Order: sequence, then C-alpha cells, then structure tokens
Amino acid sequence: MRNAFLYAAGLGFLTLAKAKHTLQGYVSPKPISSADTERCIAYDLKVVDEWLAHLKAYAGPAASVQNQRVLELGPGSDLGVGLYLLARGAASYGACDVNDLMSRVPDSFYQALLTQVRALQGTQTAELEPELERARRNQGSRLRLVVRKDFDLVSAFGAGSIDLVFSQAAFEHFDDVERTVEQLTRVCKPGAKIVAEIDLKTHSRWIRDHDPNNIYRYSNAIYRALWFRGIPNRVRPYEYRAIFEAHGWTNVRITPLERISDRRQLGSVSRRFRDPRNELEFLSIVFCATKGSATA
Repeated sequence: MRNAFLYAAGLGFLTLAKAKHTLQGYVSPKPISSADTERCIAYDLKVVDEWLAHLKAYAGPAASVQNQRVLELGPGSDLGVGLYLLARGAASYGACDVNDLMSRVPDSFYQALLTQVRALQGTQTAELEPELERARRNQGSRLRLVVRKDFDLVSAFGAGSIDLVFSQAAFEHFDDVERTVEQLTRVCKPGAKIVAEIDLKTHSRWIRDHDPNNIYRYSNAIYRALWFRGIPNRVRPYEYRAIFEAHGWTNVRITPLERISDRRQLGSVSRRFRDPRNELEFLSIVFCATKGSATA
C-alpha cells in the first residue's frame, strides 16, 4: 500500500511540476530567495567555503582559487558566489546558464554582500564594485554571466581557458550530460579540476522528504511523458564517472554527502535502477575529477 501511494503521489507532484513550468517557466532551484538578503548571502558564502573544502580534500591542502580562472555551471539567482570567489583571489569568474535568473537582484543585496565579504576577508572590495557594474551591463571581464540557450561553453569562454570548474546542484538538471562534459573538456586547460555537488534526490518538497528516490520509481516512458527542461535527469554516480572518463578526465572521486540510513526508504524502483551499481543509497554526492593532458 505504501509503495502504491508513493507511486501515485509522485506522479501527482511530477504532473504539478510540469504544469508549473509550463505556466511560469524555469524557477531557480536555489533554496533561498535573493529577497531574503541575510540568508541568501550566508548561502552563497557557505557554498564557496564548502567547494574550497572539497577542493583541498581532493587536490591537497595547498589547492585554492588563487589566480585561477573559474567557471561555474548553473549559477542560480545572483552573482554573490562569483564576487566571493574574486575576493578569495580568483583571477576571473565566469558562469553559464540557459536562464537569466539574475536580472532582478536589487542593489541592496550586493551592497550587503560586499560589506560582509570585507568583514570576512579583511580586505577592500572597491575593485569588485566596478566589476559588478560591468557584469550587470553584460560587459564584464573578470566577472561574467553568459546566458545561452544552447549552453555552448566553448563559444562563451573559449577553448582551453578554464582552470577550475564548480557546480552546485546543477548537473542533475542538465538535459544532455554527455554534451556538457564534452564542452567542459574543450573549454578546460589540461590539469583543470572540477568540483561539483550533485543532488540525486527527488526535487518536489513533500515527496522529497518522505520518498527521496521517488523519481526512480517510473519507467523511461512515463518519465519522458512528464519531462520538462530542468527536470532531474536521473543520471547516477557511475554514469557520471563513465562519461567523464570517456572524455579523458582522470582521478575521478565520488564522495557521498547524504545517504539513506533506513533501507526501507530505497523504495520500489523501475527495472532500470535495480542494478546495485546505481547506488540508490546515495542521495547527494560531491564529484571531483581532473582533465587529462591528452584530451582536446
């Protein structure tokens, strides 16, 4: 009975999500609105600090963003992450998204963020203010947001231009992970590294808490019928590994951030996901890899 109820409930949530997307378009997955300035700033700073902790755990304690050209995939609803990375010493920050979610961020948000960054870093941020203004006029050099429906990273940033890639709960929304990795391979320098947090769970709020693997209950045919751009792609960790390695990325490391503790929460899943290699106990992961020197 429980499985039947959760199956039906999940279908209802997926149908509502598709209807909402049809009526309202894409909405940022960021859990906090930019209108909630204090919490949103705290979120941006926390994301960067966690990325840097993951980077050090992966590449060693000396790893940093100092003098690195950084690319973020799917940056969300403001440029707070980019400003903080620049304050931490990044040479430049570029971000690419298919939706422009930043155009309505008020000036007061950035003023508050820069004030907090000054307090945290103990440095002046005067040089960041003109960078922000240029970025908001689409004229940025060190701070750039590129909105492209085709998500063409090479056209946006140039081949062999990026040292370090970050991503926060974005990979699970990409329609074509293989193409995205192919683009990353071309845009990154040899030896470039990626640190990506990937949310593998169902995204609808109530069902997410009660049945985190709900999206894996449905056949490909049913899931395609409810598809919309941005719906979780259901790519599992072993598939991310295989895609990156096929494009010449090495030293792949996948670390679970959140696991199912009660195996009853694994639920009844579609045949496609029954193989143990899907590791359905992993609810979120951090994915790290290094671009090999032989890749183009």
